[in-house]
Amino acid sequence: MKPSLSFAVRKFLLPVCGLALVLASPARATVTEPDNTSLPQPAPAAEISVVTSRGFLASDDTLAGLFTIRGENIDPVKDAHQTPGTFSPQCGFTGQIVLHGGGCANALGWYNVTTGSTTPPPAAQIYTLVPANLKQPPPNGISCTDGDFCPMAQPNTNPGQVGQHTWVVYSWNASSIASNPNYKGGQVGFALIGNSGQCSQTKYSQAELNTISTKYGVPWVTTLIYQSTVNPSAYYIAYEDLPMPASDWKGGGCDGDFNDFVFYVTGLDCQGGGVDCPTGMPGICADGTTQCSNGGMTITCEPNLKKATEVCNGLDDDCDGTVDNPDAPNLCPTGQVCSQGTCVFPCTNNEFPCGPPTVCDSADGLCKDPSCVGKMCGSEEVCYQGICIGGCKGVMCPDGQVCRLGNCVDPCANVTCDSTQVCDNGVCVAPCSCRACPTGQTCLKSGSCVDTGCDKVTCHPPSTVCVKGACQDGCQGVVCPTGQVCSGGECGIPDGGIVVPHPDGGVPTTGTGGTTGTGGRTNTGGTTGAAGSSATGAGGTGAGGTSMAREGGITTCSCDTSSGPGAGGLALLLAALGIASLRGRARAGVPRGRRQ
Repeated sequence: MKPSLSFAVRKFLLPVCGLALVLASPARATVTEPDNTSLPQPAPAAEISVVTSRGFLASDDTLAGLFTIRGENIDPVKDAHQTPGTFSPQCGFTGQIVLHGGGCANALGWYNVTTGSTTPPPAAQIYTLVPANLKQPPPNGISCTDGDFCPMAQPNTNPGQVGQHTWVVYSWNASSIASNPNYKGGQVGFALIGNSGQCSQTKYSQAELNTISTKYGVPWVTTLIYQSTVNPSAYYIAYEDLPMPASDWKGGGCDGDFNDFVFYVTGLDCQGGGVDCPTGMPGICADGTTQCSNGGMTITCEPNLKKATEVCNGLDDDCDGTVDNPDAPNLCPTGQVCSQGTCVFPCTNNEFPCGPPTVCDSADGLCKDPSCVGKMCGSEEVCYQGICIGGCKGVMCPDGQVCRLGNCVDPCANVTCDSTQVCDNGVCVAPCSCRACPTGQTCLKSGSCVDTGCDKVTCHPPSTVCVKGACQDGCQGVVCPTGQVCSGGECGIPDGGIVVPHPDGGVPTTGTGGTTGTGGRTNTGGTTGAAGSSATGAGGTGAGGTSMAREGGITTCSCDTSSGPGAGGLALLLAALGIASLRGRARAGVPRGRRQ
């Protein structure tokens, strides 16, 4: 705004403690007016004089000051953009005026975007988001003249803090655009709605809708857009409030400092943002969401969970490709070792002996079947009587489950979310009403995405599940972890015990003798011996139980995975899964059906 006394005297801006007047930035401008004027321009000296005479800091009149006080790493010149000019609204949509440098009363509105159109929407189709008639009581005795928007800062009178201010937040909960009956379901734009006074021109976030220069044949720049560095789904939209005539952008009094109206709008994604994507990273960093940068010109896949310190939990927390990396510092408390996602005290041959027939491996302090000492298994596998079982390679879990540590689990089983979120694969996220479901899926009232048609079909999980609009057997297409079978839509250890493949990977021969035992394990192709006995046949030793067998044919000794020789059982593995289910990530955008 041009710093005439009538308007400059009304400049009130958010404070920034201890900042000096920001002059022209040496940074190369990202945005310029058609006449090559760099934007934003420094605030005029007359404005600064009025601001300081009112007891505010000179920096209170700058975009740089605004961004600093809000903890943003934003350069007003280098990081200025005119894009993205359109956005995809999400639920929880909020608007907040964070800086107002003039006396004009203008509302912020939104409108439905017409793709390819360069014609502004009719005034009746611009819907108010932040009202124009905002009033706030004068803070600490600073009076507001008629028509002013009172400052959102007040002098700090505490001794030793002269010149600093207390930031008074002034914000509103705006109605959700996504639930507004006027919303047509596509992209939206924002407009500073012109009033009946001096600030009569409506300014649009879409650059192509603003007044076109008669000299240059392209629109004047009326709006600058900054993406928040604190919250990537939030944007600062900065406007000049006075008119920009077609003949000269300065003709209506604009000064180009873009501090007249600055709105902070949250719950937004640029076109192409907010979509599920694979990051290509291992561990908990594998699943991501597309995110906009560089004014919406660049779309990146950012991990939903950032890498963290590796802990013993059955997950690759530091995203280095190794689950529960034994080389990670402080993986377990002093004196304990990590076994199947749980820190346990190591076995010894005296104080903590292993239950027979397992033995204590002095190399790592884990109880093992003698046949597993020296046995190396693959990632997430365990050794059972000399054979590697479990693991997630090639596993296709039942619907709604994922493979963790060689077992199919419901990752949301132990997760509780607040009323504004839903659990998706172990993580609390916004409901799908706030973000579009992938093609071929529909958003349920519960906030989850399902295959289109499944919102109208009633199945009875886990025995039957809905896939592409039809109920099917819950075990159809399921490939359980080695040692387990699918029954009733769930993978688990069968009543006869763990299903173990032939040690050499070939087709096992048929054993003879023995009967089904509750503690034994089943050898494919043979019969099952009673717990605690063995059955010898022409094909060799059948899968009879042994004295180490307990409930389901497993033991409760400590065990390890690919970091060393396999363990003597799966009990700790299964226990660890309850911990693992609290972590992990695969958003609701992942199609329902078999998940690996």
